[in-house]
Amino acid sequence: MNATNCTNCSDLSFETPETAMYLVVYKTLYLYILPIIVFVGLFGNLMSIYLIVVDKPMRNVSSSIFLMSLLGADTGMLLCLLLVWLETLGYPLNHLPAVCRINVYLTYVYVVCITVETFITICYPTKIKQMCTLFRARIVTLVLLITALGLYVIAPLINKVQEGETGRPECRSVDKYAKYNQVIFYTDSALTLVVPFFLLIILLAFMTVAIMQSIQKKQQRSLKKTNENGTQTNLIRRLPQVRVAKMLYILSVSVVFLNAPSHFFKLKSLITNANILGYTEGLIYLICMFISYTSFAIKFFICIACSKNFRKLFFMYCCCWQAGRYHSIPQQTMETAT
Repeated sequence: MNATNCTNCSDLSFETPETAMYLVVYKTLYLYILPIIVFVGLFGNLMSIYLIVVDKPMRNVSSSIFLMSLLGADTGMLLCLLLVWLETLGYPLNHLPAVCRINVYLTYVYVVCITVETFITICYPTKIKQMCTLFRARIVTLVLLITALGLYVIAPLINKVQEGETGRPECRSVDKYAKYNQVIFYTDSALTLVVPFFLLIILLAFMTVAIMQSIQKKQQRSLKKTNENGTQTNLIRRLPQVRVAKMLYILSVSVVFLNAPSHFFKLKSLITNANILGYTEGLIYLICMFISYTSFAIKFFICIACSKNFRKLFFMYCCCWQAGRYHSIPQQTMETAT
């Protein structure tokens, strides 16, 4: 999987104050900020996957399947960024033939899956048992993975390690496939960035309206509530998907907000066909890219902050000093509300 390639920091020179500032920011981001994002993210994502796998009630929830798939896709992107960081240190592993020809990107697709399930949970709570099943989640995840692998199978054919302008080997598109490369670029951008991103915005808008309406109805029911309605509401709230809805909603919102600035620049370049940015605009885009990189690394912290059940699992399996506190908790209390 290839992340955005970066040139060695020594290739930039202090010709003007603008280039000097750009170099300082560039080196700070790539040499110091990037490894923090990568290693913190790898720890958090792998820890989250571990906690979901070891806890049977949690891994048997359909949304956990999508969450694990998303964490796996994010981990792959962080490994790409790790190679980019190593390249800035003078180890161009990103341009090895085996690495150059691998390119699979599924993060936003799985975020859309999570958002769709959260949309069903919030907007159509009575349909949860029929639509949000473990079997369907596994099938959708597998189909998306196989589809992505099929779409990206062309990458080994059009990408190859070649000698660059500086005389160093670089991972670039083969010249004879240059006319197809732009078509593939636009198709890939549409399928993995533009369409999923706008779907996220639309679904989140509907969910936000539904949440506001739900709050109003809840205030009305607090004044006048029958026993039948109260019992039905409690039954719906006990469903696993309802308990994790808040966490997944916040997760989807964070992905949109963190990636919106960089997507603005990408859409602008697609529309205007402008591939070269000025120093100021390039600096802003670079900062926006690093903001988007944080979306691959913060999901563990969102889970910890928003899910009571996730915190319990973390303390039970990972914090020895807290283990005794939670080992005696009955199984049914491990399914408390998020």
